[in-house]
Amino acid sequence: MKQITKLWAPAVLSFFLIAPSVCVSDETTTKTSAIQVIKDFNSTLLHVMEHAKTLDYSGRYKTLKPVLVKTFDFSFMIQYAVGRPWKTLTTDPKQKLIEVFTDFTIATYADRFNGYSGEKIEIRNKQDGPRGTKLIKTELVKKDGSVIRLNYLLRKNEHGWQIIDIFLKGSISELATKRSEYNATVKKNGLNGLIERIREKTVAIKTQNVKSK
Repeated sequence: MKQITKLWAPAVLSFFLIAPSVCVSDETTTKTSAIQVIKDFNSTLLHVMEHAKTLDYSGRYKTLKPVLVKTFDFSFMIQYAVGRPWKTLTTDPKQKLIEVFTDFTIATYADRFNGYSGEKIEIRNKQDGPRGTKLIKTELVKKDGSVIRLNYLLRKNEHGWQIIDIFLKGSISELATKRSEYNATVKKNGLNGLIERIREKTVAIKTQNVKSK
């Protein structure tokens, strides 16, 4: 398994304090709790890791796609990462950004969860966050006992509980990192430049995995 500390990158919390709330108020109004969402997600990751070689890259991508689409609020995430320019976009470029960002994220997971060496993923704690969000703290425990902390911030929307940010090593916001990167790209190359940049990264990941067969 490749270093997951290189997955995508607590400004998001401050955003929640000023953004319009679209969260559903009561966790019991949906069938799947925030913790169960993470349990199901972790179960899929372990399955992909354990069968990584049999599935190969294409199989890992196909297995992960429906789970990640269900588990992550990609629409919110790319909106936050793009920042203020998002408000100026029409529906078509917004949809293109959501699509390329979703494809890139799935491609990244399929690339990095590429083997199994006895790892376990354990849920350690759940905390309430601002505006009705939940922070689920997990640990990926390697065979040698070393631990990688992966904390997930979830909010409830019309689809139920979905991940909106990952905190690597327990505190490094991937979404805040993406916002910095994407804002710089938009300023330099515009929104079309950002779309092409994300596509290029996705193609590079897929091409590398085809060559490594």
